[in-house]
This record gives sequence, structure tokens and C-alpha cells, in this order.
Amino acid sequence: MPTEVKGAIELRKALKKFAPDLAKETQKEIGALLKPITAKARGFIPTTAPLSGWANPATTGKFPRYSGGDAKRGIGYKTTPSKPNKKGFRALARIVNASAAGAIYETAGRVHPQGREQLKRREVNIPGHAPYTTSTGKNYGKSNNPNAGRQFVEAIAATGEIKNAYQRETSAAGRASRKLKGRAIFRAWAEDQGRTNAAVIKAIETSRDKFYKAVGYR
Repeated sequence: MPTEVKGAIELRKALKKFAPDLAKETQKEIGALLKPITAKARGFIPTTAPLSGWANPATTGKFPRYSGGDAKRGIGYKTTPSKPNKKGFRALARIVNASAAGAIYETAGRVHPQGREQLKRREVNIPGHAPYTTSTGKNYGKSNNPNAGRQFVEAIAATGEIKNAYQRETSAAGRASRKLKGRAIFRAWAEDQGRTNAAVIKAIETSRDKFYKAVGYR
């Protein structure tokens, strides 16, 4: 679960400039903390495709083909700050999924538990022209099987359920975010129950204290 740490980016810059050895030590420590979560998340990824056709290039077309090995290798961690998001926040350390198929496995059914609705088509008749069919929108699946979305999500759900890594504070207002729900990375975070998150923050705070002591800051 993300936790806001004020001044951490500035601290990192100061460490790199004035205490590079401490900066490297801190990154190494954070990496060691994230490694077990990464390994656990990889363990939740199925070796074989939840649907046999998903691993077949002849049937997937432009849709990301599933490879258990690629999906597992796609999960890794970064200890360098991310680019700012729309709200200006940056992640100091994070676990990422570089595999498109792995990301689909992680989140399939998170927004549409019964699968995305397939293309709706309608016949168009214009005087003087041959009738033709057209789709009604872009936010639909492209299968001719009207139940494809539901069947796809059900097959994936049979190999692993979605877990929520979001730990809502008692005083928090508004609707809880769905962006921290998933079957691999977020499941690993949920089962960790915030221990690694707290350890990473502690490592940053310890690094800060060491730096302040080294430069004589009080």
C-alpha cells in the first residue's frame, strides 16, 4: 500500500550528492526488502495459460500471448523514484509488471467481474448501398462469442482470486480505490499486511538519520 513520505526525494538527491555510499547502501537494503515480495508475486503466476488458446499465437492475434515464464520474469522491483503521476506523487520504490499478459492476469475482472461486454453490432441500410454491419463502440471486446469476456475472467479466476492490498484508514473519506487489487503483485502485498511497506519506510528514516549525523545536522 502506498504511504506518503515527505522530503524523501530531496533526501535521495542529497544522499547521491553528499553521501553516495549511503545512497547505495539504502537502495540495496530496500531492494532486499522488496525481493521476497517479488518472489511471492511470481509464485502466484500460473506456469501454463489459464485458457489453452491464450498461449497459441494462431488464436491470440494482436492480443498479448500468454507465457508463464515471461509473465513471471516480468515481475520485478525498482528502487529508483518513478516519474510523477497526475497528482505529482512519485514512488520511491515499487514492484512492477513489465509483461502485458502478466498485467492482464493480474487485473482481469477487477473492473468487470463478469468480463467485458463484447462488440454489439447493428445492420446499416442506406438506400442505394449494400447493407453492412458496424460496431457500436470501442470499449467492448472483439470476440464473436458474446460470452467470451465472462468465460475469460472465470478461467483466470479459477487459478487465483483477486486480493485487495488497500488498507483503508478509519478516517478516510470517499470510495476505496480498486487500483490496488490483483492476483499476483497486489495479492503478495495484501498477504504481507504492510510489513514490508513499514520496513521500507524505516530504512529511509534510518538513512536520513545517518545522513543528518554525518553532516552534523540537528
